[in-house]
Amino acid sequence: MGEAMRRNLLGLKPRGQQQMTMNVPLDQLEDRVCPCGEKVFVAALTLKEIPAMCSPSGKPETAMSQVGFACVTCGLVIPLRPEETKEEKPKIEVIRG
Repeated sequence: MGEAMRRNLLGLKPRGQQQMTMNVPLDQLEDRVCPCGEKVFVAALTLKEIPAMCSPSGKPETAMSQVGFACVTCGLVIPLRPEETKEEKPKIEVIRG
């Protein structure tokens, strides 16, 4: 009997697929705010056309891809993950000695 079968019989998850869960109190997290000041967003999706030749059903279909969240006030789409602020360094540094 293989390891995967033994783990399954014991009710254990397969190796490499164990997930860690964390309880994070949402009231203690910082809100993401749109530049216009709004805090409410809706999901922003792009729709992709799947041609019949690539579709599992053999018929043209549509796939959805979430690209971010749109502000309900101004419509600005913000990305799913907050961007890290990058410090711009000069391309050439002059070192005097």
